[in-house]
Amino acid sequence: MQDKTFLIYREILHDISAGVIYIHHGKISYVNPATLEILDKKESELLNKIFAESFFEHIENDDFNQTILEVIYDSNHKHEKIVQYFDGEEIKNLHIRTSLLKFNSNPLGIIILIDDVTELMKLRGIALDLEKIKEINCQLSTSRDFYKHNSETDNLTGLLNKIAFEKICSEYIETLAENKTAALFVIDLDRFKEANDTHGHQFGDLILKKFSEQLQKIFESENLIGRFGGDEFVILLKNVRDEKFVTEKAAAIVKAATDLNFPDKEFKISASVGIAIFSGAEKNYSEIFSTADKSLYVVKTQGRNGFSINEQEKNPAEYSGK
Repeated sequence: MQDKTFLIYREILHDISAGVIYIHHGKISYVNPATLEILDKKESELLNKIFAESFFEHIENDDFNQTILEVIYDSNHKHEKIVQYFDGEEIKNLHIRTSLLKFNSNPLGIIILIDDVTELMKLRGIALDLEKIKEINCQLSTSRDFYKHNSETDNLTGLLNKIAFEKICSEYIETLAENKTAALFVIDLDRFKEANDTHGHQFGDLILKKFSEQLQKIFESENLIGRFGGDEFVILLKNVRDEKFVTEKAAAIVKAATDLNFPDKEFKISASVGIAIFSGAEKNYSEIFSTADKSLYVVKTQGRNGFSINEQEKNPAEYSGK
């Protein structure tokens, strides 16, 4: 834990019966033993994990998940609610209270207090009805899907965003068999900033959307396509047969950019593409990306509007562009 204020109270929190979760920059930074007992989880399942994704494991927990989403989207206000929580074996009633932790008026994170009030609710004659909970969950389940989709997607193009692309791509690289080959593409749209500054952001957004649509036509759905922001796109091409297959895809990207047609604008867009072809023996995403990025630099220094593979310049005119 980095916050000294929180460290002072850590020993006190260790022994209280209420569960305590501390959220810092969206991640779970601390849980006390009572939390682990109430939620029936291990510390390793929660600590340093993204808070919003840590409980989406049982559909019966959508009431609990909805409360989590409310906390995320409205962390400046206190929340108090009794929710149902399924730990894999039984349904529990949890009393949830949340508040924003501040020090000298500066926000440090979110504190969540959890009490198991299942027995108390039973004594009050409010028995849990699993079927009723499931019925409620049908109305709330879209909240989980909505959050997951929006946390992984670039809002403008609908492609994977940088965080999601890097995560999924890294996982694919780690599991790729040594005798298999793939390719990572890094793409910049040439003179995009000039078009954006000259004709306005709406025109710039239109370029990005149309180019994204073309990328999705060029690459099959099993491949990954992402936007890192601005005019930078990334693609993971799986199941590479040979270098010719890669060059044809690269040539198609370059052609797609030059074919962008805006009759009312006197402006031509092109694309520079850097590519790293790698085998399953290479497991370091950062090194593979660096090779693709250096290949992109080769294209930029040679006048743009082309592609380079493993830092070797290629001529798009030699390939069909299919």
